[in-house]
Amino acid sequence: MIDISNARFAFLDVETTGLSTWFGDRICQIAVIVTEGKRIKSTLDMLINPERELSPSAAHVNGLDESKLAAAPLFAEVTDQLEAALKDTIIVCHNAKFDLQFLDNEYRKLGRTAEYPNLIDTLLLARDYFDLPSYSLNYLAEAFNVPSKAQASRAQSDALTLKNFFFAMMDALKPNGKPLEDYIGIYNSPAWPQEGVYLPTELSEAIYSGRRLFIKYMDKNGEISERWITPKEVIGLTDYIYLQAFCHTRNAERTFRLDRIIEVAVEVGKE
Repeated sequence: MIDISNARFAFLDVETTGLSTWFGDRICQIAVIVTEGKRIKSTLDMLINPERELSPSAAHVNGLDESKLAAAPLFAEVTDQLEAALKDTIIVCHNAKFDLQFLDNEYRKLGRTAEYPNLIDTLLLARDYFDLPSYSLNYLAEAFNVPSKAQASRAQSDALTLKNFFFAMMDALKPNGKPLEDYIGIYNSPAWPQEGVYLPTELSEAIYSGRRLFIKYMDKNGEISERWITPKEVIGLTDYIYLQAFCHTRNAERTFRLDRIIEVAVEVGKE
């Protein structure tokens, strides 16, 4: 039986240029916090040259500097460092399918596969054991009274928040009497491409909430508009992933490229 008090964990967060590896998006930052139990043993926070520009949504969310990314090492150059950090750990992610599809894509470019025999997805655990209105990492941190401190980067901040939330959730699950092993899964490099589209938690929750959304949208010319929309369907077209929706501002059906939605908020009080 694994003793959580001295087990070796790696809390992993990645930032990406956009939402889909299918259309060429790649990792631009990786943060890893390695612990023994709750004690932090080492940290890793690496910028990575993605060899492409950030999408408008990614640039808005992670605030990374394009010139610094262009000067950063390629993924192939940091792979050994990353693997050393993850070796013999239980990897913990929030919304693991989203993060790991990008790691899997980078490994495939190197002619390798990504396989993690010990993986915990805190998003899946939270959904399985707690009835909450949102399962975004920030909401869960607040719900579990997890303190958050601004770090050098969004990736590192999210990895630290993930660490603190994970242990708070494990404390809350103690009455279940389950060993840690019961919460651990296996990630094997999947068939490629997979069916379905994996989105960041907040965006996915907003789209599928059944409510109207307020969005800020940047068009291909860089012009930003504000709109109220009702989502209908997420679809993959020839060039990217799109959201089909009814636009209340224009009073017509519209299609929005997802990586150009730079802000989204769910209307409060409407079902």
